[in-house]
Amino acid sequence: MHESNPADAVRRELDRAPQKDEKPFAPADGAVARLNPPAFVWLPLKKRPQSYLLAISRSPDFAGASTLGFEPPISVHIPTMPLAAGAWHWRIGVRLQGGTVAWGKARGFTLAEDAEKWPFPDMDALVGRVPKAHPRLFFPGAELQRARQLRDGPMKSEYARLLRDAGKCLGEALVPEPDFLRQKGAERGREYVGIFRATRPPMDKMEACALAYALSGERKFGDEAKRRLLHFFAWDPNGSTSLSHNDEPAMWVMQRGTRAYDWAYDLFTPEERAKVEAAMKVRCGQFLRRLTGMPFESRPYSSHPARDVGFLGEAALCFLHEWPEARGWLEYVMKIYWSVFPAWAADDGGWQEGPGYWSAYMGFALHFATALLKATGEDIARKPFFHNTPYYKLYTNPPLARMSPFGDGQHNPARAGSLMYHFSTLLRDPCIRWYADVQKAGPGSGAMGFALCDPSLQPKPPADLPQARCFPGAGLVAMHTNLAEPKDDAWLVMRSSPFGSISHGHADQNAFCIEAFGEALAIASGYYPWYSSPHHDRWTRETKAKNCITIDGGAGQTKRSWDASGKIVRFVTGEHYDYALGDATKAYGGRLTKCLRHVVHVRPGVFIIVDELGAPKPVTFEWWLHALEEMKVDAARREVLIRRGDARLLVSFLEPQELALTQTDKFDPPPEDKKPDQWHLTAATKTKAASATFVVVLRAHRGAQEGKLPELRLLPGKGVAWKEGDAERTVLFGWSQDPPAGEPVILTAR
Repeated sequence: MHESNPADAVRRELDRAPQKDEKPFAPADGAVARLNPPAFVWLPLKKRPQSYLLAISRSPDFAGASTLGFEPPISVHIPTMPLAAGAWHWRIGVRLQGGTVAWGKARGFTLAEDAEKWPFPDMDALVGRVPKAHPRLFFPGAELQRARQLRDGPMKSEYARLLRDAGKCLGEALVPEPDFLRQKGAERGREYVGIFRATRPPMDKMEACALAYALSGERKFGDEAKRRLLHFFAWDPNGSTSLSHNDEPAMWVMQRGTRAYDWAYDLFTPEERAKVEAAMKVRCGQFLRRLTGMPFESRPYSSHPARDVGFLGEAALCFLHEWPEARGWLEYVMKIYWSVFPAWAADDGGWQEGPGYWSAYMGFALHFATALLKATGEDIARKPFFHNTPYYKLYTNPPLARMSPFGDGQHNPARAGSLMYHFSTLLRDPCIRWYADVQKAGPGSGAMGFALCDPSLQPKPPADLPQARCFPGAGLVAMHTNLAEPKDDAWLVMRSSPFGSISHGHADQNAFCIEAFGEALAIASGYYPWYSSPHHDRWTRETKAKNCITIDGGAGQTKRSWDASGKIVRFVTGEHYDYALGDATKAYGGRLTKCLRHVVHVRPGVFIIVDELGAPKPVTFEWWLHALEEMKVDAARREVLIRRGDARLLVSFLEPQELALTQTDKFDPPPEDKKPDQWHLTAATKTKAASATFVVVLRAHRGAQEGKLPELRLLPGKGVAWKEGDAERTVLFGWSQDPPAGEPVILTAR
């Protein structure tokens, strides 16, 4: 249909509601901005104009001298100067044929008086600060000499390890250029994993040899790095390792190769440089096309392209004075970091993708952030997210954690001591340095270790921090008994996330896990052989694989869906108890009309979970529990004991009174790579009903206390009591049957 008024059509498109995978307008109407200036983000037009018009004004009608105008080429802009505190208004427009402008709706925001001043840098000045000589990444100018001075001091052992590892690489046979992946068939995933497991290690060694050369000056290491660079960058960048066909080797070769080339730059002849740089430029162009084609600034909810951002940024810094297009790449990457990066989080620092992917992706991000800081002085770590996100790791995956819920890779401990060391240096945070210290992790022998080594910062146990913390942006709550003493700590982490079950997240809203005294007790079950393997897809991602609720024999939440979301409705923490309420109703796609999980933590280590459940028709309700070893089930007492090392978790089902307890060690389907068994228990209602309430008490204790815990009493009106010595402990719940979101919950614990 022909549009009679083009301006109206443009306005409607400018003001459309964001799709589920799009970043909404920011600052949102009525928001309070904590960064000065804020990043302005809007929805791109389908037919992208040469530039947008951005108007920012003190006046709601955009009149007078207070109105600022900009013409950004993409749908994000950060001014290069701070704004005055107080009320502001902004809108987006497009210049039409003939010169008229179609403006979208105006939005208002308030710039807080105490907002952190973080304007976008002037690019001319920034480029001028990057040295003309190589190296430029991590060790520009005097930084290389500073790093070399660490060799006989605080980095002596790491330096020796680097040279030892690099020495083992000399003359190794190199992996050939891989074949194309099969276009169809169940084996594609296995092939994909096989290729990146074969190509990553020799590329890692390419970087290590180049770093050894930069720090030692020994030609043998530089020649080995050069040999590998010439080999890997002789692969056809548009062939089997192109970004569009097999992105793992495409990303990895640039991540490792750009750094290696920068550090060994002086060893290449002009002809060799021309060959290597030609391939690198093609690969950089692939990164840029993938990012701008999405466009990433509007649709950043994709895991692998989030890596492209940092990799392209490092390449831009490396070639800033050789390639004219590199300046534009760097400016684009910096705008992403100043605005929408990272997508899987909010300013509170939480993370949707799980601790394993947090460790990997924060590593990628900090490499670029550190390279930018060393070359230009611009500090991305000033962003609130980066200040807060190490505390996500500290609280939800503390230093002695045995597993890493929630998300892919949950079955592994996400060791990130060196990464936390790097964060501690950038943030000057002794509590984060303590995390690294507990894991006996120093700065590491890689580039980040030499760039961020700082022995002057002393670790400090987090004894003064609250024992519980909520990360509402990613829907996570962690509750601890003794955060500063990991060997004596019992802790619970719960997830109810607005991000749903997409990407590396699972269908596990309102799930919880418990570890105590250095052992994993109530776990998130399942493995991650490769992305979407049969076991991963049909077990690990499923609700039944978590400590969650299902109905009618295992029907759970919707997998792989933005709509399968949850929410932390309320969170309270105090000296004696913590409380959180998660609402996972929406995640069940209509299977449940109510799924509210109340979690009360009474210190030390008593976790009371109350699930209020409703369904549109009579169903059986199942309460799932998973462990690494066979659980001891006492059906008569409705109790289950989980044992692991000297740690114990006694699980007491107080309501419903009639439950069928069953346990199995079977996966359906089993993992493809022969992993240890795990144990799965269901506590199912014996009769169908349209509603149910579970009251379950989980008590962490040591082996010496096994069989000696006091009896629990269920009190009228949903309360629990027990004795501790001569003292009576009582928890009374006073919430209504259907509390509105955000309504305070009446709770007493003494």
